[in-house]
Amino acid sequence: MSHPPPQPSLSSLPDDIVLRCLVRVPRMYHLNISWVSKDLRSHVRSPELNLLRSTLPKTSLHVCFEEDDGDDNSSFHWFTLNEAEHGLLLNPTPFPSHPSYGSSTVAVGSNVFFIGGSREPSTDLWILDTRSGNMTQGPSMCVPRVGRTAAVGVIDGKIYVMGGGEFNEEMPVEVFDPETESWELAGVEKVRKISRCSATVEGKVYMVEYEETNVYNPRGGEEGERMVRMERFTDMAHSVCVVEDVLFAFFTRAGLMWFDTKINVWRRLVGPDGKDLVLSRVKGMSEYHDGRLVVFNYIIPTDDDGLWDVNEVTKNVQCMLVSLDRAGDKICGTVDWSGIVATVPLWFNFLHCLPVSE
Repeated sequence: MSHPPPQPSLSSLPDDIVLRCLVRVPRMYHLNISWVSKDLRSHVRSPELNLLRSTLPKTSLHVCFEEDDGDDNSSFHWFTLNEAEHGLLLNPTPFPSHPSYGSSTVAVGSNVFFIGGSREPSTDLWILDTRSGNMTQGPSMCVPRVGRTAAVGVIDGKIYVMGGGEFNEEMPVEVFDPETESWELAGVEKVRKISRCSATVEGKVYMVEYEETNVYNPRGGEEGERMVRMERFTDMAHSVCVVEDVLFAFFTRAGLMWFDTKINVWRRLVGPDGKDLVLSRVKGMSEYHDGRLVVFNYIIPTDDDGLWDVNEVTKNVQCMLVSLDRAGDKICGTVDWSGIVATVPLWFNFLHCLPVSE
């Protein structure tokens, strides 16, 4: 009786081809891969793989603080996270002063798009070229929106904008194509007023709102609906980001969590010891260029009694770099580095944390 020939395996390929395959696998899956075989474990841990990853296109992390003078007048300060010095440095290319920095914001390539009004409804679209520092006005939307309450996401290179009106108001979904610099309508959806925590995962825009998480699928779901309520979660999200197509959010009470899209529930991030990974007072977070999670928070100086020192006029900005590993149905986080990256005036508020292409 003849047996079918064995199927070729990854380990039967030359090392350089295996490495080129592995470099395309998200870092958080490397732990699972290392359990498959000794050969794959050695490849995952090899300096050659790290060297190959270093040749991939990189992103710069731009951080923006808002300075409010108390009279509804804001100024904005942009910094770049410097990897070599582990610090926030003023942008090498100065960005112009502009009131639209407080609008809903999304990055595509090396450009940052500011959508809608910062405080009042607006149809404005402003585009910041982070390489040159030039700020140009794009074509206007059809519907005025208050930027900080509009949900935005990028799907197939196009920018989707939802909400930005009154509570549960039905508003057109508008889609901007950066290639043709044109807007088009994509139906009408009802979106809660506060949808500023939004991000794109698996070709869908997730809106993490108070007490619920909604998802917009431009292709429609199983029943043809585009907007679907996914999960009720009685907590308030303050910041969201996507790392290697996994959605993370920081909540008031629950802290840092990730969204399991297989069963549509929020899960806690665990540490190397299997217990919940506790990160407090997170003000901003983003994906780092090497697949890690970067988290920012404040450390406010205290007096000898542990109370806020009223004589202090500055606060420290702490940064943490967190490696992520898949382990079954869990994601394990390990804080690789933590330190103070800047000292800013006490009245600076964290506004944006944006990875842009170099």
